Amino acid sequence: MKKAEEYILTKDVTVKDLRHWMILKDNASKEKTIDVIFHRFYNRYIKHIKLTDSGFLKTAVSCLMIETFESFKLGIPDTTGKSGKMFESFFETEKEYFPGFSKISSDFYKSIRCGILHQAETTNAWRILRKGDLLDINEKSINADLFLESLEKSLDKYISLLKIHDWSDSIWENALIKMEDICNNCHTN
Repeated sequence: MKKAEEYILTKDVTVKDLRHWMILKDNASKEKTIDVIFHRFYNRYIKHIKLTDSGFLKTAVSCLMIETFESFKLGIPDTTGKSGKMFESFFETEKEYFPGFSKISSDFYKSIRCGILHQAETTNAWRILRKGDLLDINEKSINADLFLESLEKSLDKYISLLKIHDWSDSIWENALIKMEDICNNCHTN
């Protein structure tokens, strides 16, 4: 049986590597850890859904990413039972890229995220389009292409903040909590 430390997190990074960098906390380790975080979001989600012409699929995958992304930002290892709060927090802190979404975060969570996840459709008359404004509250529509662009901008901002902050800053403390949980999830109980 494979040891947790042997599990590969990216093409060439193991759990052992990541844990070593999280202990060292030097500049080289910081850059490598940022690469792992960026890889986790960009290469698993954004890179692939940018290529699809399905607005529904873009939104579904974006919802997967938002919950995990917010758990990195807040330092929450497991979002079980906290999903709605993750969306509320995300749209509140990312107003710059998601204007108007903080007002509808609860409806977005229930009608779009949960609708897609549990019913394979949006509910409460919400529509996912690939045209128009990012958010049209009156028409209850979201432009999936612009939504993904905004999500990518949020990720870029987060990565930039990680680069300029020290390991001891809360942004890093929170990211490391989530990264340690990811490492722990490579271990079987």
